[in-house]
Amino acid sequence: MEQRVKTTTQILSSGRILTITLDRDEAAAARARGEIAVYDDRFTDNPSFRIFDSYRIRRNRDKREILRAMIAYNEANPSDPAWQRTEDNLVLEWMEHNFAYRVGFLRSRASNVDLDNHAEGKGALGYFIKSAWEVILGYIKPKKS
Repeated sequence: MEQRVKTTTQILSSGRILTITLDRDEAAAARARGEIAVYDDRFTDNPSFRIFDSYRIRRNRDKREILRAMIAYNEANPSDPAWQRTEDNLVLEWMEHNFAYRVGFLRSRASNVDLDNHAEGKGALGYFIKSAWEVILGYIKPKKS
């Protein structure tokens, strides 16, 4: 039987606490405590990590430290299919989300970065056009009664 680590925490060089967890409630609790909360959603067809309130983390050195912790966690606790992302691409995607959030473009989607396998190597423009289209479709599709 596969044993999965449910939650791990560590103190970053900034003094902030990073919590990575498989438990949505624990991620919400960590977020409420002011920690950097990462939800481990790798046990799906499109493995991912979601960093809540990622727009609040602005310095690239902090992003890289968090991403390296996530990569180490991933290596220690592999998933199937595997979560496979490069650090540079992860930083780029995070920066794109932060930029979208700051300019007010789809803020509800840009506030939390979801680092999934399907986004590896894709640019922000395509992602945000797709996201905008999904929002538009949500408004024009008739509601089912």
